[in-house]
Amino acid sequence: MRLISLEISNFRVIKGVRLDFPDKVIGIIGPNGAGKSSLIEAIAWALYGNQAARTGKDEIKSAFASSGENCQVTLDFSVNEEQYRVVRRLVGKTERAEVELYRGEAAESVGVNETKAYVGQLLGLDWRGFLTSFLARQQELNALSDLQPSKRRDHIAGMLGIERLDKAIQKVKEDTRLNQEKGHFLQTQLAEKGQVEKRIEELVAMIGDLEQPTAKLYAEQQVAEAALKDVKKKFEESQRQRDQLLNLKARVEAEERTGRNLTDQLKGLKEELAELRAGQVQVEDLSRRLKLLPSAKAELDRLRELKSQVALKDELSARKSDLEKKAAEHKMRLEDISRRLDELQARLGAFPESLDRLAADARARLEEERDSYTRINADLKATQAEIGRLKQQLDSITELGPQSECERCGRPFGEDYGRIKEHLGRELNQLETAAAAKERELQASRDKGELLKQKVTDADKQQKQHYQGRVDLESAERDRDTLSAHREETVRDFRQVSAQLQKYESVVFDPARFDAAEARVEEFEKLQQECNRLKGLVSRTPNVETAIADVSGKYETVQHNLRRYSAEVSSLGITEEEFEQTGVAFNRAQEKLQTVTKEYLASSKEKELNERELQAKRERLSEFDRTANELERARGAQFLGEKLGRLFAEFRKQLIASIRPSLADLSSRLLAEMTDDRYNLVELDDQYDLRVMDGGVFYGVDRFSGGEKDLANLCLRLAISLALTESAGLDRSFVILDEVFGSQDSQRKDLILQAMGRLKVRFPQILLITHVDDVKDGVEEIVEVLPTGSGWSEVRVNGSSA
Repeated sequence: MRLISLEISNFRVIKGVRLDFPDKVIGIIGPNGAGKSSLIEAIAWALYGNQAARTGKDEIKSAFASSGENCQVTLDFSVNEEQYRVVRRLVGKTERAEVELYRGEAAESVGVNETKAYVGQLLGLDWRGFLTSFLARQQELNALSDLQPSKRRDHIAGMLGIERLDKAIQKVKEDTRLNQEKGHFLQTQLAEKGQVEKRIEELVAMIGDLEQPTAKLYAEQQVAEAALKDVKKKFEESQRQRDQLLNLKARVEAEERTGRNLTDQLKGLKEELAELRAGQVQVEDLSRRLKLLPSAKAELDRLRELKSQVALKDELSARKSDLEKKAAEHKMRLEDISRRLDELQARLGAFPESLDRLAADARARLEEERDSYTRINADLKATQAEIGRLKQQLDSITELGPQSECERCGRPFGEDYGRIKEHLGRELNQLETAAAAKERELQASRDKGELLKQKVTDADKQQKQHYQGRVDLESAERDRDTLSAHREETVRDFRQVSAQLQKYESVVFDPARFDAAEARVEEFEKLQQECNRLKGLVSRTPNVETAIADVSGKYETVQHNLRRYSAEVSSLGITEEEFEQTGVAFNRAQEKLQTVTKEYLASSKEKELNERELQAKRERLSEFDRTANELERARGAQFLGEKLGRLFAEFRKQLIASIRPSLADLSSRLLAEMTDDRYNLVELDDQYDLRVMDGGVFYGVDRFSGGEKDLANLCLRLAISLALTESAGLDRSFVILDEVFGSQDSQRKDLILQAMGRLKVRFPQILLITHVDDVKDGVEEIVEVLPTGSGWSEVRVNGSSA
């Protein structure tokens, strides 16, 4: 598999980038947390989706992207000379997953599940196998040498995918255990067969014993039902006659109650008629007295008008007094505002007319001094860097003596050693003198800048004071104008109130006379209400007279009905004692039938239950044959499961034994290529400890230098990747090494970088992810990932934005 290009939009901290992958050693460099690994994660996510991401789907889309923007990754790659493109995206607010895969220009799959199956078939690897095959991390290299032997074997087995075989072995063991438990359960069920056969015999006997008693009880039930039928007919006829008797007695009681009610009504109506005739006399007397009511109301209305005029007069007097006070207050406030305006105008006149120009000039001089300071500081840092370089060079040639090599041509200094050292010393003195002068110049610029900064601060303060004075002056003028308008309005209101007061100067009001008139009208109104009430009552006199006649007629009708109902009761010819005797006979017949029916149902139910149990037991007996066959199958499955488990275990043992020589052979070839045949033979012992041959003898990797040990572990890790890709049928053309430098010194880093160059024969595309900045000179192409400070990272290729 070969990478061609990668295009990213809103994926984690990567806002937008397009990368091409040439056949080179490519360094992906940047500080920790900048998003270097996100570039590699985007490759796996494009191929395998969310399962290959470090976190859940909610954290894949960039936090800075809006809800309307999509997260999208496009990966172009080739497999066996065929070119493919996969496009995966998260769409809209819900971050709906979409993915398409193309072979050339033709669409091969659309949708998450279809593309997942296609990628798995195309590469022959799931997402874990893909990462294990193409990505090597520093912690994996450390684990190969630092873990205990048993954990190292498990770690390598996991990388090679042997854990899937372990899961299959565990599944076989689980199925075998279930079949064994099923066999025990079925065997327990078969043990019940004898008990079931014995119970069937008991049930047949019990059913036979119940046949004759049940039939006898059924006959007794039929006789009891016939007797109850005859008694019931007599009881129903007696009950009908009794119902008629009770109905007639109820009617008599109802008529008697009605007669008593009519007697009470007639008495009440006659009393009411007497009261109405006395009320007619009172109405005539009140009507004569109420003829004085209109003149009393007219006098009260005239007095009320005088009272309202006096109240208005008092209100206008109070209003006039308030307006006089308000006008005086306005005058005093206007005088205060005038004095405030004079003070503000005097204060503004004290500021120079060119205040804004002076402030702008001060800012411009300060900016010029800042630019000068920046230039001097940059020159000082450059001089200090050159001093550091010369000191390091002097220390280096002093330590090595005349055998020191020239940085440019690589030849030893030899006889020129002293002269060159003296020349470098003079050059160092000159640079240190120049640095001291720059420091003084920098301090002078700093002091001048502080003075200019104070001038700018003073100018800004004066501008703010001048502006505030203008704002206060405009506010005071607005207050003056508003208050003047209010004062004029107050004077107008005062004149209007004074004119209105003159209209009511001659108004005189007598409160005592008003109260007497009001009391007189109130007394007349009470008499009017009483007169109206009595007139309403008197108007009912004809209705009461009519009601008396109607009630008298109804009373005569009630007396007639009572005589007729008494005659009908005498003609029925039934007594309460005869009805009770008929009811007792009926109840006894019912009890007899219930007793016989209960005994019959109990016997029938017992027989039915025994018959049901007999049927169930016979069905259970037929199930034992099926249980025996099922037991035989469970025992056979248990035997085959145990045998398959032993075969799997043996196969796992042989598989691991065969992988070890293969990994050792691949590691040997890789180590030979990376060390230019200095070390060309590696072996793995039973504990998967890595041993390297040196001078015809195998030694553990701890015997070698740190850089050589790193190379050996890296070769073993790459051998595992090659084994996986070869088993998947892929042409391997790229490998990703994530932070393999760790905290190594520069010599060990250089050794690995040199080895990378030799490894290109086998891996044309090598991607080195590292935070170590000084490996730039050892790679052929540089991809830098740099945080912008705004929540996203910028990606640069060889210094230019990608």
